[in-house]
Amino acid sequence: MSRILITGAAGRIGTALAPLLREQGFQLRLLDLQQPSAVTDADEVVLGSVTDEALVREAAEGVDLLLHLASFPTDREWRRMIDVNLESVHVVLEAAREARVPVTLLASSGHAVGYTPASEVGDTVPYPRPDSLYGFAKAAGEALASLYADHFGMRIVSARILTFDERPRTARALGTWVSPADLARLVVAAQAAPVGHRIVWGVSANTRRPVSLEAGLALGYRPEDDAERWADDVAGELGLPDAAAIPPLGDEPLGGEVADPARPLGRPW
Repeated sequence: MSRILITGAAGRIGTALAPLLREQGFQLRLLDLQQPSAVTDADEVVLGSVTDEALVREAAEGVDLLLHLASFPTDREWRRMIDVNLESVHVVLEAAREARVPVTLLASSGHAVGYTPASEVGDTVPYPRPDSLYGFAKAAGEALASLYADHFGMRIVSARILTFDERPRTARALGTWVSPADLARLVVAAQAAPVGHRIVWGVSANTRRPVSLEAGLALGYRPEDDAERWADDVAGELGLPDAAAIPPLGDEPLGGEVADPARPLGRPW
C-alpha cells in the first residue's frame, strides 16, 4: 500500500481528496494546523505548521508521494505570501529531498499564468504571467521545483489547478473546472512521473476547455468528467435560454476576474 503525505489536509481540496485517495488504496498521512475533518481511524495525523522544517521532514519519512496543498487560498499581503505560500514549498522540497520521497506533487494554480488570454494557450504550458501575489508565489514555487528537480534529480510535478469544485458554477468554470475525482486521478498518475519537473493542467476533460491535456496525458492522467454536463444548469442560473447562449472564454484571461488591474494586490478575493 502506498503512503501519501498531504499537507494542508484540512483545507477544501484536501478534505475532498482524502476519501477518494483512500479508495485508491493510499494510506494517508495528513498534516495541518488543525484536525482534518476527513480523517478516519486508518489515517495518521500530524498537527503543526507546514513551515516547521523538522516537523515536515519527519512527516515525509517513509512516504511514496508527497502532495503539497497547504497555502493561503487567495491573495494576502506580500510578507505573509512569501512566509507561508512560498516558504512552504521550500520546506516541502527540502523534506522530500532529505527523506528521498519518490515523487512530489505541488498544487500550483492557473493564477500563475492568470494574465494569459485563454485564446493564446493552445497546446502550450505557457510561461508565468501571474495575476496576483498568490499567482506569483505559485509561479515562484514552480521555478523552485524546477531547480530541485534538475539539481537533485528529483521527480516533481506542478499541477496548475484551475477551478476546483464539486460542479461548475460559472460560465468560465465550464472550461476551467476540475472535479475532485479527476484531481484524485491526477494525483494517482503523478506516481509515474519521470525524473525532472513537469507542469500539468489540473483540469477535467471539459468540452469548452481552453488548455491542453497533453502534458497530463504524458503522465497517464485520464480525466473522465466534463463540465458540459452542467452547462444548461449554469445557463439557467445566468438567466440565459440554454448552454448555446453561453459565450466562449475567447480573449478572457485565464485568471478571470482576479486578472483585473483595478484589483489591489495583496487583498483576498
